[in-house]
Amino acid sequence: MTRVAQDNLPAGETLEGISGFLHFAGFRYWTASLLPALVGTTLPFWLRPPGFSFRWLGAIEFLFATVLFHAGFSFLQAWFEKRFTTKWSRSRLLGYSCGCIVLACLLGLLINSDLHLNEYVYENIFIAFGISAIIVGLLYVAPPVSLSRRIGGEIVISEGLGMMPVLGAYLVQAADLTRTVYLASLPLVVATGLWVWIDELISRKDDEKIGRRTLVIDFGPQFSGRYGVLALALLLFATLLIAVFSESINPLALVTLLFGGLAWRIVTISWTKHLCPERMIAIRRNAFVLHFVICSTVAMSSLLTQLA
Repeated sequence: MTRVAQDNLPAGETLEGISGFLHFAGFRYWTASLLPALVGTTLPFWLRPPGFSFRWLGAIEFLFATVLFHAGFSFLQAWFEKRFTTKWSRSRLLGYSCGCIVLACLLGLLINSDLHLNEYVYENIFIAFGISAIIVGLLYVAPPVSLSRRIGGEIVISEGLGMMPVLGAYLVQAADLTRTVYLASLPLVVATGLWVWIDELISRKDDEKIGRRTLVIDFGPQFSGRYGVLALALLLFATLLIAVFSESINPLALVTLLFGGLAWRIVTISWTKHLCPERMIAIRRNAFVLHFVICSTVAMSSLLTQLA
């Protein structure tokens, strides 16, 4: 995730057809942006903004645009980092990147044309959101900034994947943005950050070899594997409580606390085995599950409001 679709190629040159496309498009990490978009799509059922009426077509268009954006910048990052093969040349990677991003932009323009904003809302707010998403993506993958290779890139990708899809999807449905939407996205930002942090613990040695700077490298493996993971796990549940008590998300989302044992396992294993890549890979799966549980629980709890 910190290097969208940047896993080492299994048998390098063998990636062909759909497997190659999915690899370079960052398929393994699509849920990192799709699930928050789903949360933003369902959140209006809980917050009940004035004049809300669910827009099925807008929801589908935004979710599809989210996947295209994610894939487009994954291809673009592979192009900038020269991760090409015989079958996937640099020109092909660039072509797929431009194609995905352009299609996402066209979908965004289509969504904007059907968007009827509430009174006093900036008339080009969705266009501004789309431009912001493009800028964040370019800052993360493109030189000379290349935040994916610099300290603080973890924060950018956590907010870019954990918050921006929520804001955009909510804007499509509610035609407005409020403080509560930002608060509702905080647990997702931290859940994404924990996933990113574990990923960086696993790739720390490889990152150092290629000159990548991350907070995990800067703080050192022991501090990052122990106190960094512990702090993120505590912050995750703290932001969940903040979102609930501010009435930004349905209190039913507190069912996530039942998965505290999973977070505890992430903390305890990372505390003692942060130098063991094999054990940390299993912990990364746990971080993925925790991210999935939080996103799906918040989304489902919003939908259950309809049954009340």
